Amino acid sequence: MDTDARLEKIESRLDKLEEFAVETRERLAKIEARLDHIEATMVTKEDLAVLTATLIKWIVGMFIGSGIAAITIMTFVLNNAVPKASPQPPPAPIIIQMPPYK
Repeated sequence: MDTDARLEKIESRLDKLEEFAVETRERLAKIEARLDHIEATMVTKEDLAVLTATLIKWIVGMFIGSGIAAITIMTFVLNNAVPKASPQPPPAPIIIQMPPYK
């Protein structure tokens, strides 16, 4: 009797495992179907290389453009911030009067 009870227990566990295997196969089929759809739209290494090169070009271009803009603004501000001294009129000539010669 002890062996019969054990065999029944083992058979019930095997039935549960078989049900689990069927459920697992169904779930795996769903996952594979999703992956097939996603795989068509996945990014390749070539796409990433092109994207990286494009980003580097943009970043370098923006850095250079920002530098040029900063230099231009600083030049404008420094040239116009301090009022320029207006040219002073030439000093009045010095007139020396000498006594008449005798």
